[in-house]
Amino acid sequence: MLVILAGIAAFGHISGAHFNPAVTGSFLLTRHLPGRDALTYVGAQIIGATCAALLLWAIWPTKPANLGATVPNIAIGRAVIVEGVMTAMLMAVILSVATDTRAAGTPAAIAIGDDRS
Repeated sequence: MLVILAGIAAFGHISGAHFNPAVTGSFLLTRHLPGRDALTYVGAQIIGATCAALLLWAIWPTKPANLGATVPNIAIGRAVIVEGVMTAMLMAVILSVATDTRAAGTPAAIAIGDDRS
């Protein structure tokens, strides 16, 4: 989670640190982000994820399947439920600290970066 914390602190002032389409979707649904911007952000996120996957594949061409992936060790249904709940909790924290002017800057990055650890 330190990578997320560092990314938020470094780039939050530029794009709001939308590194994940779930974040962009949440901001779109709560009307904190215009649809045009959301499309641009999701496009950039897809390009970034593709570049990261290609980089991992270039570094480890013989084992690309699980690189950079969280592979569940529980039944798929339970994994989906856990991911859904954890993502909802993360979105609650992000929306709380990112849309409240009293929770700006580094403390907000710490709250978001530490949410899923």
